[in-house]
Amino acid sequence: MYISKKASPARQREAQKARDNRAEIVKALSIGQITKRDLFKWGIYTTTGALALKNGLSPFARSAFADVPTGTPRSPLGTATKFSQPMPRLALQTPYTLTKNQTTGNAVWPAALGERDAKRLSWHTEFTDFNTQNQNPPYPYNNNPFRNPLTARGPFEGRPPGEVFAHQRWDEFFPKVGYVMSWGQIEAGTKFHPGMTAQNPDAIWTYGPGRFVRGRLPPFLIKGRYGEPILTRIYNNTPLNREQNGGFGRNESQLHHHNAHNGAESDGAANVHHFPGTFYDYRWSTTLARRDTINTQATEPKASGPNGSGGLVNVKGDFRELQGTLWAHDHRFFFTAENVYKGNLGMVNYYSGPDRGNEELVDNINLRLPSGKLLDWGNVDFDVNLVMSDAATSQNGQLFFDTFTTDGFLGDLPLVNFAYAPYMNVLPRKYRFRILNACMSRFFQFCIAGPNNQKIDMKFIANDGNFVVSPITLKTLDHQGSAERYDIVVDFSSFPIGSRLKLVNLLEMRDDGRGPKDTLSLGEALQGDDDDPVIGPMLEFRVVGSVPSVDMPGYTHYSTTPDNSKVPDPLTVQIPIVAPVRTRLVEFGRSGTGDSRGPNGQCTPDCPENMPFPWTIKVNGQDAHSMNANRISMLTRGRARSSTGPTSTAAAAGIIRSTSTSRRASPCIAAARRRVSTAAIQSPRRKSSSARTSGGCATPATGPSHSRCSSENTAAPM
Repeated sequence: MYISKKASPARQREAQKARDNRAEIVKALSIGQITKRDLFKWGIYTTTGALALKNGLSPFARSAFADVPTGTPRSPLGTATKFSQPMPRLALQTPYTLTKNQTTGNAVWPAALGERDAKRLSWHTEFTDFNTQNQNPPYPYNNNPFRNPLTARGPFEGRPPGEVFAHQRWDEFFPKVGYVMSWGQIEAGTKFHPGMTAQNPDAIWTYGPGRFVRGRLPPFLIKGRYGEPILTRIYNNTPLNREQNGGFGRNESQLHHHNAHNGAESDGAANVHHFPGTFYDYRWSTTLARRDTINTQATEPKASGPNGSGGLVNVKGDFRELQGTLWAHDHRFFFTAENVYKGNLGMVNYYSGPDRGNEELVDNINLRLPSGKLLDWGNVDFDVNLVMSDAATSQNGQLFFDTFTTDGFLGDLPLVNFAYAPYMNVLPRKYRFRILNACMSRFFQFCIAGPNNQKIDMKFIANDGNFVVSPITLKTLDHQGSAERYDIVVDFSSFPIGSRLKLVNLLEMRDDGRGPKDTLSLGEALQGDDDDPVIGPMLEFRVVGSVPSVDMPGYTHYSTTPDNSKVPDPLTVQIPIVAPVRTRLVEFGRSGTGDSRGPNGQCTPDCPENMPFPWTIKVNGQDAHSMNANRISMLTRGRARSSTGPTSTAAAAGIIRSTSTSRRASPCIAAARRRVSTAAIQSPRRKSSSARTSGGCATPATGPSHSRCSSENTAAPM
C-alpha cells in the first residue's frame, strides 16, 4: 500500500492528495457531519462496504501516472533511525489503599486525593434525586453538586444508574486497592523518537495518573494479584468538542479489561461509554475461574495470590485457569479501532501463588520464573512487557489513521511500547517477555536473531494469559494476531557482553491488509522490505554488564550476579479433555452477503442503514448466516491454521474444527483458536477459557456475569 521512496514527485503528490481526501471524509464521519448512508448515496462506498476504486481517493485505484495502484505516502522519519533510542518500560501505576465505610458500604479513598467514594450503585442516583428534591430553580440551574464539573450537565459519574449497572457481589469482591487515571490529550513534547516530530495534543489520547490530567506515553501497566480486587477510576479528559479530535477518534470511551473475569458493568459493555468531564469506576474482581464450583473452600494452595510478606492468600476457584498477561483497551461502539490506535490501551499483569513475580522465593508453589527478587511479588526487572504495534503519520508527522482501509489498516512505523524501533539493554541471563500484538490488523511472527544472524531458542510458556502445560522450545513463534499475548523466556547467558540480538518480524502481510501472505526466511527479513518497513527487526537487545533496577530505583544489577530463575516443567496441569459427543465443522469467513437483512431490507438485530456485515458462519456446510465477529465463544482444541505453532500435541484433535475463509481474522475469530481450557464464569465474553457448551461437556458455573462484546470497527481488538 505504501509507495516507494523512489516514486516520482507526481506520484507522491497524487498519493498524498488521495490520503488527504480520505482524511477529510474520516473527520466528517467522526464528528457527525455526514453518515455512511451519504457515502453509499454518493458512490464512495460500494455495496460491500469497501471504498470505491476512484483515483484521488482509494490507495488501490490505478495511478494516473503509472500502471500501478496510487498507494499511500510513507511516514516521514525526520532524523530517526532504528535502534537509536532506549526502549521505554511501561508506566507502572501506583495503587491506593481503599477502606470500607461500615455505614454506607462505600470504598473510601485516601483523604488527600479528594476523590468521591466508590459505590456499589452509580452516583447517577444522587444526581437524579437532587433534581427531584430541588426544583426551585429547576435543573440545570439548581447547582446540583453531583453534576459534571466540566459541562455542568448530567451526572459526574458515567456509569448508568440502577441495579443493572451496580457492581455485582460488591461485598464479596470489595476493592482493596484503587487507581485514578485520566484519558486525555497527550502531554506536550511527546514523540515516537527524539528525531521525529512532536505529536499535537489531539493526535494521541492516552492515560495519565490522576484526575483530569494529560495523557502520557508509554502506556500504563497495572500489577494485580489474586485475592485483591481493584477499583480503577477513569476520568474522561478528552476535549468537549467532538471536532477537536485530530482527524479521527471519538471523545467517549468504555474500557474493556480483555480476558479478565469481571461483571458486565465493569467490562466495556456496549453503549455505556462515558463523556468528557465524567469518571467511570471499574471494579476488577481478580476472580479465579469457576470459583463457585471448584475449590469452593479455598484449600488449594496453588489457587492463591501473594500476600506481600512472602506468604499466600488462598482464593476459591481452579488454579489451572490462573491468568497472567492481560491488557485493557477502549470498547466504544463503532470507534474501538480508532480510539485504541490513538492510545486508549494499557497492560495488566496478574500475579498468583505459582506466578509470583519473585524468582528466588522457594515454597514449592512458586515457579520462580524470570522476574527479579527485590520485591516480595511483581518484580519486573527481568519480566518485560512489550506492546508491539504499527503506526503511520501524516506528512507533518502527526499520527494518522485511515478508516477506509476496512480490510485492514497497516502502518509503516514499527513501534515497541509506542517508541520507534528502540533498543533494550539486557544482562547475560534469562528474561521473560510478555508480548502483546496491539496492531489494528497486522499479524506478527517473531523470532530472535543472534549476533551471527541465526535464530536462537525461545521457551514459549503462555498465551493469552494462561500457562501452557509444559514449556515449548521454539525458534519461531506462531502467527500472533491482534490482541493476542505470547509469553516467552529468552536466555542471553550464552552471549558475551557487547553482543547484539534482534526481535525480528518475519511475516509479510497482504497488500490489502486482509491477513498474512507469507513467512519470510530470517535472511530475507533482516534485509528489510521496501514495501513494508515493519517487516524485519523491530527491537534490538544489547547484552551489557549492568542495568539499573526498575523495581528499586537506585539499585544496579550486574552480570556477575547468579541467575537463580527457573523455567520448570510442568508449568500447570492439563484440564482433562472429554470425548466429544458430536463433531461439527464450523467455518468463519465471508460467504456472500449473509442474511442479516430480510426481504424488506430491515437489519436484524437493528443496525445502521446500509451498514454491511461481511462476516458469516457456516456449520457442517449449511447456508452461511451473518454474524457479529465479536460474539464468538467456544472451546477449540489446537490451532486450525498451523500444526507447528505453540500448542501441545495432546491438543491436536478437534472438538470443534474451526476454519476461516479469510486469513484476516478479527481478534475474536483469532480468540477461537486458543489453548485448551474449560469454563470460568460462564460467559460469552470469556475466550481463552470459554464455557464448554459443545460435545456434551458443559461445566456450569456462577459468579459475576459478563457482557457480550460490542460490535466494533473492522480490524479492531475485541
